[in-house]
Amino acid sequence: MMYRRILYLGQFVAAVLLPTWVLISRGLLDDGIGWELVVYLIACPFLSVAMLAVGGLINARASVRSARAVSWLDAGALSAWYLVIIAYGLWASPILAVAVVVGAVGLFWGSAYQLFAETRARLRGLVAGFEQAAQAPGFPPSPSASSPLPPRVIILEPDPVDPSDPRTNRRPGQ
Repeated sequence: MMYRRILYLGQFVAAVLLPTWVLISRGLLDDGIGWELVVYLIACPFLSVAMLAVGGLINARASVRSARAVSWLDAGALSAWYLVIIAYGLWASPILAVAVVVGAVGLFWGSAYQLFAETRARLRGLVAGFEQAAQAPGFPPSPSASSPLPPRVIILEPDPVDPSDPRTNRRPGQ
């Protein structure tokens, strides 16, 4: 639980630190010289935005917010993705670059699916509660076409006017 809570709290910090790690480490290890550094300058903000989007989708789930911890599935996927990003900062391998992109896409859609599934379950529970409350005793039943009773008609009649009462014997404009 402690590790999942650390990941919950550190998602947005990691969205700044890990792309910065890749940018600085590639420059220090002499791999980011010239045009490659320009590519890293363009790619690292995209990585940061992807990490923020995944973090936002994870935090949008009510179960994550109430527990203040990511799920075990999120913890495993985030840990693997963070390790791949750290490894990409150390070794500029095309396989690691592809793994970072695949991890971003997979985490995004996995988090979106979990959010939609959890929201759907919560809405179904809410609708079931409304339906149960509507069928509770004492609640007037809804009229149906097969009902043998005619619908109720309410007729409103004006109050009788007393001509001697000055409050009820007014004309418009008086």
